[in-house]
Amino acid sequence: MSRHMHFVGSLPPDVCGTPREAMEWITRQVGDHRLTTLPCDLDPNWIVAYLRTLAERPAFEVDRPGEYTGYKDMRRYGVRRGHKLQPADVAMAREDALREMLEEFRALRAERPELADVRLQLSLPNPLDLAIFVFEGRPWLSLRYLSVFTQAVVDEVTAFNAVTGQDVVWQLETPSVLVGMDMAKRLPGGRSFAARLLARQVAGLLGRLPADADVILHLCYGNLANTELVAPRDLGPAVKYLNFLAPALRRAGRPLPPVHIPAAYGAHPSPRTEEFYRPLRRLDPEWRIIAGIAAATDPEGSAESLRLIEAAAGREAYAVATACGLGRHTVEQAARAVEAMAVAVGAGRR
Repeated sequence: MSRHMHFVGSLPPDVCGTPREAMEWITRQVGDHRLTTLPCDLDPNWIVAYLRTLAERPAFEVDRPGEYTGYKDMRRYGVRRGHKLQPADVAMAREDALREMLEEFRALRAERPELADVRLQLSLPNPLDLAIFVFEGRPWLSLRYLSVFTQAVVDEVTAFNAVTGQDVVWQLETPSVLVGMDMAKRLPGGRSFAARLLARQVAGLLGRLPADADVILHLCYGNLANTELVAPRDLGPAVKYLNFLAPALRRAGRPLPPVHIPAAYGAHPSPRTEEFYRPLRRLDPEWRIIAGIAAATDPEGSAESLRLIEAAAGREAYAVATACGLGRHTVEQAARAVEAMAVAVGAGRR
């Protein structure tokens, strides 16, 4: 088995003016290493651009202003009085952008023999996360309208998947899982209850996607302004969630996707203690791990963190990644983060 390099998606604004520029920057960085996918994500702040556009849609009104400079500066939307929210109201409306990305990817792949087996990776925010960020601070509204957001996401993937063939992998991105697991720790049995509900939601979503729509699962601690919402004590919450999700996916008839498990978080490098990774001993053996351990602040330490992950999990990682996208990095910081990925990928080759 040979470890891959996995790019979560976003890049510094200075290197992703166009889809072609973004993808070429990645291919220049990886050298001879193998890519899981080739992502193209032109919003360096994940879904902030989408959230801003909602102010222009007649379905919404701004209940609290915010410019998304940090977690205390989040805009809050409400549904305009008398309006019945529909999937089209919350859709990401990026069909043209996705088609451009696919065309540029296919053109680049045709020029690069080393990309012959690589597919385009497209960001797919979990509808639960979209609803949470739209109605920020009002979870009852997020849950009330979750089915609307879910239908919008299913509609987008179904429509676009019909024209992509086997050229696309969707990366399902969901900070709400690890943030929700952290919030639930305050209640007796709360983490198990939260893990079961959150796993049911993702399994239900994936079960509604086309059978040939391939997915990568990206867990996250939040990364707005390169700052985490949750500072993990260990990987126990991620393992508990994934061990609920695995049987839920099997019941839904979906294969277990590769899963990106972050160990680094925000601007912090991944821990280098056995205790942090020990919960991986309990992880369902069918999960293919993308180790989110590489950090620009500690390129050399990434190899030791990977060793600890693989020792605890009892398997070689499928791929190595950073904790989140590189959109909140400078170009120089992003290059150092990629260096950390490369150091880890090449460590301890069998």
